[in-house]
Amino acid sequence: MTLSPFSRQCAMTVLAASACFIAYAQVKLPADIDAQSRARLPYLKSSEVDAKGKRVVDIFGKGGTVTGPLAFATYNPGVGQALLDLHDAAVTGGTLDPYTRELAILVACRETSYTLEWNGHEASGLKAGIDAKLIDVVRKRGSLAGLNDKDATVIRFGRQMLSDKKVDSATFAKAVELWGKRATMDMVAVMNTYAVSGFFAIAVDEHAAEGKAALPAVK
Repeated sequence: MTLSPFSRQCAMTVLAASACFIAYAQVKLPADIDAQSRARLPYLKSSEVDAKGKRVVDIFGKGGTVTGPLAFATYNPGVGQALLDLHDAAVTGGTLDPYTRELAILVACRETSYTLEWNGHEASGLKAGIDAKLIDVVRKRGSLAGLNDKDATVIRFGRQMLSDKKVDSATFAKAVELWGKRATMDMVAVMNTYAVSGFFAIAVDEHAAEGKAALPAVK
């Protein structure tokens, strides 16, 4: 069937309108979401954070607002500071090698659907030597079949601790065998450091930054 010029113009107009509608639907936020923070709470102004959160403001208070992974925890500045201290102790001061640490972080972000830190640490994981296919296994919560002992143990440990709420004896024993008691506890600390921020993000329904992909919900 051949369309007349008028019909073709109408069809193009309808297609263009449909595309605009789809694009609008994709970026439209729920009514209770702040347009800047993309969460249920607005970002704090740096001036609203008292002395207890000074280091948080120094690091994340760019442009007059507190953004980043501690943005909502810092509604109580002491809590924001405590989580920053926890990060320093568990991540910066821990005993895990960079590869294992980044994999543990990605698992924690995946199990709490924490898109903000996932998007940052996916690049860090690749830089630390984690294969893109392994990152995809974590993202999709895929099968651990065929993975080496270390990779499978980190992922299994995080899934059991954060989603199943029960780490079995075999998984714990394997972690201690591979990394030792101290590093196994450091793995727990690293995962929980990122999970805590992930729980804040869940509570305020934090959406991915515009143009960034969001992790699918854990099923």
